Amino acid sequence: YISAATAFTVADRLKVQASVLETFVNEEKRQRDKAPNKSKVTPGLFLSYQPWRKHDIVVRAFYKTAYRMPTFNDLYYTDMGNPALLPETTTQYNVGAVYDRTRTEGIFRNLHLNADVYYNDVRNKIVSWPQGPQFRWTTINLGRVDIRGVDAGAACTLAFPHEWTLTGKLQYTYQEAIDVTNPSDTYYRDQIPYIPWHSGTAVLAATWKAWSLNYSFIYTGERYSQQENIRVNHLEPWYTHDLSLSYQAQRWQARLDVNNLLALDYDVIVN
Repeated sequence: YISAATAFTVADRLKVQASVLETFVNEEKRQRDKAPNKSKVTPGLFLSYQPWRKHDIVVRAFYKTAYRMPTFNDLYYTDMGNPALLPETTTQYNVGAVYDRTRTEGIFRNLHLNADVYYNDVRNKIVSWPQGPQFRWTTINLGRVDIRGVDAGAACTLAFPHEWTLTGKLQYTYQEAIDVTNPSDTYYRDQIPYIPWHSGTAVLAATWKAWSLNYSFIYTGERYSQQENIRVNHLEPWYTHDLSLSYQAQRWQARLDVNNLLALDYDVIVN
């Protein structure tokens, strides 16, 4: 890798960062087919701006390119590897805003809000999932994937008398990731396998002195197990409720976890 980066601030409120990275990959052949040698330059530009000095709101945006080499397992792992895999290249655009407010007194101690809208143009996307009648894991390139999404989050901390605190966090993602490689394919503009449109988490934590009680909810929406978005490939949403109780001493910690509290059945991957 060869990289260069810079950062500067304009009028105390506009921050600019820029970077460029060049990646070189060389391989030597031993006893089987090798992937060809590669090189790629990937630039990035990041901006953040605070419109009002007295308000803790920051507007942010970035343009970035990314270059992802297949891993050793992607290329060569027995029965699953594919030495013909191409590197994945992504062009990313993102616009968002974040609000942070922290106080040292009163009940409301911290409030955090964030939202981002993004678009990714991915070429030769590397994906793995079980395919075929024998349900064998297969790693392939998808020629072009169009990804549009929204990330939103919120967090709040409350402080009560007698050393009680309560923290809540919410995170939500909407993502449309469609295959736009070939208009003649039966799955053209279908959601790619195992990517949900909707997902999110909710966390609630109560602390008192050295004790902490945490609850989390994880949700993953409907997905498809193959490239065609048809009924036979449809997967229902899944979600879990998890609890943990912990005690933190100076030199040790004790913790009890109960995962999937309601014992719900779900498939992350088919079967």
